[in-house]
Amino acid sequence: CLQLCIGMRSTGVNARLRQRAGMSLDRGRRTRVLSGAVCRRMMLGVAGAGDQADVVVLGGGLAGLASSLALARRGRRVVVVERDGPSAGRDADGLFERWDRRGVAHFRQPHNFLAFAREVLLERAPEVLENVLALGAIEHRQYELLPGTRLPGDEKLVSICARRPVFEAALRRAVEAEPGIEVRDGTRVVGLQASEARRPGAVRIIGVRTDDGAVLAADLVVDALGRTSRVLPWLAELGARPPLERRSECGLLYYSRHFRFRPGVDVPKSPALLRGPRAEIGYMAFAVFVEDNRTFCPVLTVPPWDRELRALKTEAGYMAAALSMPALVPWVHPDQSEPLTPVLPMGSLQNLHRSLVVDGSPVAVGIQPVGDALCHTNPTFAYGASLSIHHGFTLADVTNRTDDPAAIALGFDDAVGADAAARFDAVSAEDQDRLRTWAGEAIDVRDPRDSMALFLRLTAYPAAAHDADLFRAVARRVNLLDPPDALQADNTLIERARQIAQHASPPPTMGPTRNELLALLERALSNSSASVQ
Repeated sequence: CLQLCIGMRSTGVNARLRQRAGMSLDRGRRTRVLSGAVCRRMMLGVAGAGDQADVVVLGGGLAGLASSLALARRGRRVVVVERDGPSAGRDADGLFERWDRRGVAHFRQPHNFLAFAREVLLERAPEVLENVLALGAIEHRQYELLPGTRLPGDEKLVSICARRPVFEAALRRAVEAEPGIEVRDGTRVVGLQASEARRPGAVRIIGVRTDDGAVLAADLVVDALGRTSRVLPWLAELGARPPLERRSECGLLYYSRHFRFRPGVDVPKSPALLRGPRAEIGYMAFAVFVEDNRTFCPVLTVPPWDRELRALKTEAGYMAAALSMPALVPWVHPDQSEPLTPVLPMGSLQNLHRSLVVDGSPVAVGIQPVGDALCHTNPTFAYGASLSIHHGFTLADVTNRTDDPAAIALGFDDAVGADAAARFDAVSAEDQDRLRTWAGEAIDVRDPRDSMALFLRLTAYPAAAHDADLFRAVARRVNLLDPPDALQADNTLIERARQIAQHASPPPTMGPTRNELLALLERALSNSSASVQ
């Protein structure tokens, strides 16, 4: 083993990759050998203490799969630990109906896969896009909506429309085909393993403990456990300093339901950037997420304090409300489509931003949160899936430049920390101001001084249909291609949006008043009860 370790350090420019991957990569051959980390443990006489990998990824969702794929392609030997079982079903409908992902509460809630994620995958894992399109996903070419001459770069304005299980299955198939990755399904992580030798001010994580009593050692642990990650309490138990953590309330409950267009029915035309119509109607909002294979999912969102509107959780209440919104009628009318699911409620939603780097110093090394474990925001913005993919490939790039645990922590924070903080701030500001309007406060959404967040959403976004430069800036903001403050910092475009809105016709009525909706809900629930009796 000592000879093997010495030999691996002297094999030339690719020695580091071979050492880290535990493989020989010459001429496309992939011959497994022991990694340098295993050699170190064998020389210390502890190789039999547990399994060893270069990287252990906690969670096999979008963030975990993207991280494992990216790290393996940088030569790392990766083990993915996932509490749920493998994908079930081969086609899109089978995946959506039969894949049991109890560890992901929003697995069957609607998702959007923004242009940012598509750009990352086009460059780093194009077969994932090929897989998801083969399963029936569609590319929404937003640049075709541009009101003017196209410029270089506009071709990036393409999002992917698919149900979450379909997209995740496409990503998982790429992971399963990648040498150097082992996925351990049906395994739950119950704690972290730390080194007794602490770095100054930081706990050094060297592995994880699983529910079967095993210890899985690794040079790097990736926390891709999402919104319900237990990593921070585990770090606290090990004596780590408190990390940075900020939270804000999304201030909404939402009710979704998946549908499929009936044979022969054309998908309604909609000039929306994310393909389906969206609107605020003063006391609630709606959005349509277009998906794969002629499926779609309207989401009705309400403030958490409005208990009367919780009648939307019933199928009768949901359908009565949806059919009262003119923009939704061509989508959900029984002549147009048929429901595929019951109403799917989702609540207790928060925006969250974390960092293990505090005052320029990591509180723990050898572990890195990614995706929703690092930052998650109001799901109607559809940021989560795309940021998860970005984080995974960015982490792989950082680890390719250094093996030092502290340098990895600082390098990843430099690469994504400011962006995650800015996304959290932008979404939190819009959520806060939306709640002010839902509570009855008067806000002039055509005046950015009253609320820049609502001015962008309710004035600049609609005005973009009339100006190519504004459209481009809005589309890049929605698709995460620009920083969230880029548009609001452009005084020329902000003034242009104001002028367009000033001369625009009054917007159409997007739905009933709250009292009208409550009357509709009361009748619908009464009729439903009568029909059951």
